[in-house]
Amino acid sequence: MKYLFISFLMFMLIGCASVQPGVNGDRMLNGNHRVWTEDLRSETEKNSYQVTVRIKDKLVSGICMLKKSGDDWRGTLLNEFGGKAFDFVITGKKCELKDVISFLDKWYIRKTLASDLYFLFETDDPTATFQQQTLRSVQDNALIVSLGRKKTLTRLPDGSLTLENHSRHIRYTVKRLEE
Repeated sequence: MKYLFISFLMFMLIGCASVQPGVNGDRMLNGNHRVWTEDLRSETEKNSYQVTVRIKDKLVSGICMLKKSGDDWRGTLLNEFGGKAFDFVITGKKCELKDVISFLDKWYIRKTLASDLYFLFETDDPTATFQQQTLRSVQDNALIVSLGRKKTLTRLPDGSLTLENHSRHIRYTVKRLEE
């Protein structure tokens, strides 16, 4: 009788663990649904975005300029007054920050920013290092890409993107600027 109870309990736990997220009205998708559409990012032209970064109760806003150079994406983040916060280069395997402004030039801030930018801009790359850990779903016409419980990237119907770094409590909002 004791073994029957233990077997039943293990069966229930395994059954609960195998339930996929998104059963409450979300549609689970495969990797073919892209976050970065032609309207949001051009591989031949310069791309400009309005960016806001919210860290707890602090808000920083600026402009991100991004351009494809060979196989890499190169970008710059400027504040609204034209001061450069940092440059970045995204390759197929990582993001590297360059010329970081002094108050952001701490190893843990650089590591978080690089990781978040890599996830944001390479979320559609099937060879990205995190790709096997992501889940895609659609909820209320928004495409959602989740990286476990760490990060969530959402493309809203208006074309804006929101990246939430749950472990660091950082929220990035990116909206394409019309040229």
